[in-house]
Amino acid sequence: MKKFKKIMSFALAGIMTAACFSGCGQVSSTSETDSTSSSALTLDYIREKGTLSVATEAAYEPFEYLDRDTIIGYNADLFHIIAEDLGVELDYQDLPFQGILAGLSAKKYNMVGTTLGVTAERTAQYTMTYPIERGTTTYLKRKGDDSIQSAEDIAGKIVGTQTACYNEEDIKEYNEQLISEGKEGYAELKTYDSFAEAYMELKNGQVDLVVQNYASNAAMALRNPDVYELVKGENGDAVTAGEETWLSWAVRKEDTELSDFINSEIKKFKEDGTMAELQEKWFGDVCADILPESNYIGE
Repeated sequence: MKKFKKIMSFALAGIMTAACFSGCGQVSSTSETDSTSSSALTLDYIREKGTLSVATEAAYEPFEYLDRDTIIGYNADLFHIIAEDLGVELDYQDLPFQGILAGLSAKKYNMVGTTLGVTAERTAQYTMTYPIERGTTTYLKRKGDDSIQSAEDIAGKIVGTQTACYNEEDIKEYNEQLISEGKEGYAELKTYDSFAEAYMELKNGQVDLVVQNYASNAAMALRNPDVYELVKGENGDAVTAGEETWLSWAVRKEDTELSDFINSEIKKFKEDGTMAELQEKWFGDVCADILPESNYIGE
């Protein structure tokens, strides 16, 4: 969940070297402009070209990451279906995140399909699609740690997160709120260069909690069910910190046919159960029913 206002990196694995291949679902090192004219991109143009070109950074497991030479993950599964419904091949391009939105403005590809936090700054420049996942800050604890049942149970605990991400800001603000109310805050906040380090420290007992976005924490619990679990309330929902944050993709403002089509696909995936099935597959937790179609723009 990459936001302009904070420097973030949520890769749960190390940086992967991208081999360059072309073809459906594989890494492409080449890109072409969508059109030589300044006119809006149309679905007919995409169909005539025969490919839907989508730029991503394949280093954010489990949303999009490399399995040998192929981009896989939650977003990849969705885009393969979208391309099929459009009647074209998927041209997936693995690019560095820095400059990926500038490349969209320069018409290097049809859209950006990497995982983006929906912010007012981005929405001013691009059409941010309907959310495809929840990015709100949540708490991950060691499996079976019954001393942590609610957000207030951070009292006296050691909390870990990644340096300079919005999750760090969220937990600091919540801690200040507890203290202002006369309650005890956390004992210490440890920050790491990557969330992978934070998760390892949690496993080894060096921290009591890791605060990270909902989807990534849910995925970590799914892959390591005997090690981690989300902190959930009595209603079974994940306990959160900070404002509700949503994740989506970006399309150029003028390309309304494409953004309308992508939104119609996301809406369909929610209604026919596709999104819930894929969320269960990749995150082990389903939030499709709460993904909004309006009023989802953050700060």
